[in-house]
Amino acid sequence: MAWEEWEQLKTQAAAAAPGAPAGMRLNQLPAEQGAGGPDLKVKHQQLRALGTLADDLRQRMQVDGDHARPTTFSAGVELSNDGLDSGHQVLRLAEVWSTKLHVLLDACSHIRNHLSFTSSQHAKDDDEASAGLGAAGADLQPLSKISDYMK
Repeated sequence: MAWEEWEQLKTQAAAAAPGAPAGMRLNQLPAEQGAGGPDLKVKHQQLRALGTLADDLRQRMQVDGDHARPTTFSAGVELSNDGLDSGHQVLRLAEVWSTKLHVLLDACSHIRNHLSFTSSQHAKDDDEASAGLGAAGADLQPLSKISDYMK
């Protein structure tokens, strides 16, 4: 992007939002739209559902992405046995496809495992926080004592 184009885009953005403070706002809503609060919230059920979708995708790819492998391999061998150079290329294509398929399968597994870990870790953190508050019971620290810890 050329400098002139950047300056033009900034001018257009300023004209589109008259009265907006000068400068840039990244990853933030204007104050009148609720900026300052958390803008990303996810529940354990959502993480588990996304993990399940990733696992379902992996299972479908494992079956559907590999169904032509035996036939492709046989065709490549037959073409090579008949003396055709394209047989080697068909075998190479099958090898590359298999490699790429396994990369995608690993990625889906990684996503599923990460979401599962994240969900269980947040649930564990929530349980520990609740247990800590419950154990404190009526012996909650006064605000002045908490302030001393923060100094």
